[in-house]
Amino acid sequence: MRLSVCIPTMNRTQELKACLEAVWNSSVKPDAVIVSDDSPDVGVQQLNRQVVDQFPGTHYLEGPHAGVCANRNNAVNAIATTDTDFVAFIDDDICIEPDFVEQAIQHYTALSPEQQKYTILTGISRDSEGNESIPVKLSFRGYFCPAETPEAVDLHSAVFPRSLFTTEQWDEQIFFGYEDAELCLRALKRGYHIQYCPALRVQDTCAGKSVLAASKTGTLTKSQIYVNAARLYVGIKRYKYLFPDHLKLTAFLGIYFLHITVFLARKRMLHLLPDIIQQSNGWKLLLSPTSTS
Repeated sequence: MRLSVCIPTMNRTQELKACLEAVWNSSVKPDAVIVSDDSPDVGVQQLNRQVVDQFPGTHYLEGPHAGVCANRNNAVNAIATTDTDFVAFIDDDICIEPDFVEQAIQHYTALSPEQQKYTILTGISRDSEGNESIPVKLSFRGYFCPAETPEAVDLHSAVFPRSLFTTEQWDEQIFFGYEDAELCLRALKRGYHIQYCPALRVQDTCAGKSVLAASKTGTLTKSQIYVNAARLYVGIKRYKYLFPDHLKLTAFLGIYFLHITVFLARKRMLHLLPDIIQQSNGWKLLLSPTSTS
């Protein structure tokens, strides 16, 4: 079995190097590693190319500069379905454990060929303070909540069948936030299921330290703005197209706008509500009469 790794990166050369060192320190090496670089500065791109060149078997691509979902699509589409069986999407600040690839392959080997085609694995991500991810699903309101049987993945420690991406892609209408949960909703609708595999372990070296988390608009971080926009988009898509239910859609919208209004009012940032709605692209889904993937 062949497992490939896709690494979207932007403006984090040192973290990218540590990420690649961990990947190539694996007890079982990945079949291929693709780095898709969204760094806008040519100088940073050159530095990242130099890092990639230090790791034979790693391929460098310039990213599309259209958000993390487009960057992940750019990476996975560079690997033909016939060239690999499974794919992991590892952000540039993630260091996988040395047996990550080996454990994933062992888990899939124990499954039947049919199960292998329709099984997504999710493991454990650990931050610098020792906090570990747990199996989750989306609540009715669109928040992550604990689940005995996961319906969403911890993206950093997840492994997908490559064939999933022949019919599905990361939704590029989402700039940041909930994109992994949205992809999982589509996968579940297509008959895939998600298995919790705690043997898949990664270290998140920069948890909560992203560029978006550090950048602020008033009292809100850019991360908070994009995540709230994404939750609206995913909720509309979930209840209008993926698992259609008019009553649930109406209830979700009512609860969402009540909560976001109170949240923004407390932050004294109520004027950002139109921007969040616009950023969400949810209005496009509400106006569209046809299904969206």
